[in-house]
Amino acid sequence: MTKKGQIVEIPESAPIYSRELPVFHSKKDEFIWKSRKIEYSLFDGFLVGENQGVENFKIGQRKGINVGGKKEPLYVIGIDKKENRLFVGAGDSHPGLLTDTIRLGENLKLNDISFSKEELENGIDVEISTSINEDDLSAKLYGFDESFFLEFENKVSVTVEYNPFNIIYQNRIIKSY
Repeated sequence: MTKKGQIVEIPESAPIYSRELPVFHSKKDEFIWKSRKIEYSLFDGFLVGENQGVENFKIGQRKGINVGGKKEPLYVIGIDKKENRLFVGAGDSHPGLLTDTIRLGENLKLNDISFSKEELENGIDVEISTSINEDDLSAKLYGFDESFFLEFENKVSVTVEYNPFNIIYQNRIIKSY
């Protein structure tokens, strides 16, 4: 049985998006900070409706939110499973839907290619191919110790992270997610 929950709209002008950047001691620290998931709370926005269970939603989803009367469509920008709460933002350019850094995780194994520690720390030019974007996305692949990140040339939809994508280096797929 699904439990009804709240839908909270986070305005694009919410203070959570205008936090001052801290001083970073390394590029790795900067990427860790930039790639963190925003943890929204009820107090970051305002109630606009109720959901029929957050398990039916995913980040970036537009359909099925069932909140009307808005100038722009609402998109899911956060999900709190514990509190059964959906966080939504208006419009496809809402800051909760965009990122320029994605953390790939630990111990990244690349297909038949290796890069030096220095190359990875300075960033390697790659393209990201995904079904949710018509064109490939320009990015840099970074690696520090065991942590790997993609930094995009331009902000991209956070949904890239939640859909299959390929990392392409010199016209060769070096990693698939």
